[in-house]
Amino acid sequence: MKEKISLSELATQIVEGLEQTLEPTYWVVGEISEIQVNRTGHCFLELIEKLENEQTPTAKMRAVVWANTYRLLDPYFVSETGRGLAVGMKILVQVSVSFHSLYGFSLVITDINPTYTVGEEEQRRIKIIRQLEEDGVMDLNKEIPM
Repeated sequence: MKEKISLSELATQIVEGLEQTLEPTYWVVGEISEIQVNRTGHCFLELIEKLENEQTPTAKMRAVVWANTYRLLDPYFVSETGRGLAVGMKILVQVSVSFHSLYGFSLVITDINPTYTVGEEEQRRIKIIRQLEEDGVMDLNKEIPM
């Protein structure tokens, strides 16, 4: 059996390993499954990934936007998309991977690309319109007399 180490020593080794192995930041696509802004202004999210037409997530990670960053990102995102971050929304965010000895792994969001979300929403809208047309229900309201 190898020599035992403390939990905090293991945490330090994990942090050092992450710093040596991972890039400083990544652009990541995820769907928001939970979002909460606390009283101090920090925004906590849970990001998931699902296969198309599946409901069960294939990946899930906690993420945080610290208050000083959220104060800038939130109004920018709203001005570009016309709406705030919400559950069910797919987003493209720049993140760094963080490990804290008390809170575990999380992604720290440092930037967001609103163009990605607008594109996703438009693709979904087009898909719904096509489905309505294929089902023959797109113009049903036009047939109802006033």
